[in-house]
Amino acid sequence: MIDESARSRLIRRFGDDVTGWIDALPDLLSTLTARWNLTVVKLMPGGTGTTFLCTTGPGADAVLKITPDRDIAVHEAKALTSSAHTDAMVDLLDTDLTRGALLLEAINPGTPATDPARVVPHLHDAEPTGFPPLKARVDFLFETVLTRRTGTYYATEHHRARKLADDNVEPVLLHGDMHPGNVLQGPHGPKAIDPRACIGDPAVDWMDFVHGNYDLHGADVDLDRVHEWLTAFKPFYG
Repeated sequence: MIDESARSRLIRRFGDDVTGWIDALPDLLSTLTARWNLTVVKLMPGGTGTTFLCTTGPGADAVLKITPDRDIAVHEAKALTSSAHTDAMVDLLDTDLTRGALLLEAINPGTPATDPARVVPHLHDAEPTGFPPLKARVDFLFETVLTRRTGTYYATEHHRARKLADDNVEPVLLHGDMHPGNVLQGPHGPKAIDPRACIGDPAVDWMDFVHGNYDLHGADVDLDRVHEWLTAFKPFYG
């Protein structure tokens, strides 16, 4: 069902207890494909679960995401629903949250977006209520993601990032994991995927684009703030 690298990734992310979920995945996938009349085409890359490209009928595709952590599915579904007013986010077609499953549109052509930064202002127009604060996301990234990746806890940088998150800045609904790899080319422009939504400083969503010298297309970006965040997040770019 999944290869050893994907299995190892899930165990690193969720611990050894996830092996039971992995072993039950074939039955779970069968249940979900029957529910939505899907035919699996291929396994796709995924960070917090498994993702499958599927067909829903002649010439129609969809993406099925399944995670062992139902809270992740609930949170992502809420973020996608909040951004449903804009074409800058992938469309949520249906959910089975009790099984940790999301059914999403398949973005075509789905190649890396040519102008990924264009999505950010549209995503920031969503209503910033009902999501965790940026500080919680900062804590997760420094205490869990970075330490797992590097084996080092960067206390000074973490403290700096927490202070930035506390600053009196007009908050927006952040994508929360905004980087060029999470923006795909759609038929009418770029579309973001895989939100980890939180509420806070809009500069955070611009970090990767400023760091990578992407065209910001005249967006109203506080570059001083972005560079302050980049200083705090320097270990992530090392």
